[in-house]
Amino acid sequence: MSAFPDWQKYVVKQKQPATGCIPTGYQMILMAAGTKGVDFDKFQDEFDFDKDLKPGESPRNNFDSVAEAIRVKHPNIHFKHICFPKNEGSKKLELVENLILQRKPVLISLALAPFAGRGWHIMPVVDSSSDSLTLFWGIDDHGTADIKMLNKADFVHIHERFQGGDDIAFLEQ
Repeated sequence: MSAFPDWQKYVVKQKQPATGCIPTGYQMILMAAGTKGVDFDKFQDEFDFDKDLKPGESPRNNFDSVAEAIRVKHPNIHFKHICFPKNEGSKKLELVENLILQRKPVLISLALAPFAGRGWHIMPVVDSSSDSLTLFWGIDDHGTADIKMLNKADFVHIHERFQGGDDIAFLEQ
């Protein structure tokens, strides 16, 4: 079941590949929700606090910091962020599935170590089947949506085994 039908209409290219996954994901969710009064042409530039991060500086982007900045500018927009400790990967999956059933787009944080990467990536879950999640990883250099299928058991395993990737966020209001 799709979290939001026709999600392909709302995909946007991440302007800053190293830092902008949260603003990009929030932008996609707001566009899919039909949010008015938001300048989506400038959205990622405005809400990516790490785009000019200097070596040695601590990152400032996280689900809460970006959501709060959006809420300050747009008081009617509220994103909810939930963090799941290790050993709660099944609860994380259950909530993701429930949000999909409610047709509420959800961003997940996923550790990249199992994919030979470092850190984690935040991306929307755009579809689901009985055994897998469909993740919108981004847009490739040719403008094509990069979609990854992730087995639900692997989703839970990655949450439990690897550092980071413990959060989800969704539009609450």
